[in-house]
Amino acid sequence: MEFLKTPNAALILALVYFVFPLDLIPDIFGPFGRLDDFVIFGLALWRVLKDRNARAREQQQASSTENSRRTSRSETTSSEQKKDPYTLFKLSPDASQADIDARYKELAKDYHPDRVAHLGEDLRKVAHEKMIEIQHAYDLLTRKASSR
Repeated sequence: MEFLKTPNAALILALVYFVFPLDLIPDIFGPFGRLDDFVIFGLALWRVLKDRNARAREQQQASSTENSRRTSRSETTSSEQKKDPYTLFKLSPDASQADIDARYKELAKDYHPDRVAHLGEDLRKVAHEKMIEIQHAYDLLTRKASSR
């Protein structure tokens, strides 16, 4: 019964009405007899096209929503990269190079791509972004520690 609610069913029913001998305006009246057939077929075709346009709009909205979600996720990632490296490593500003190295190894062990290869694609992407952030923070901390 759900099939009858679809736009394609309306088109099929219009075709059946077009072929069926009983009409609102009998076909014996020549071209005027086919007028009701064409009107019903036109309405069914309009319904199919309207449904396709609505589906296309929904898909476009879904893809734009996904794109905005991706954009906001990348904006969040870039703002996180600007985060203080000491906060990321949970170290005090007077931490030694040995402390920085030890903390880097702990974080790298948790987020390294080889460690999360068996997880889903989304988690691998997050781990990859986090590892880039950790590497960036480690580079900054190493430069600061060596300049002291």
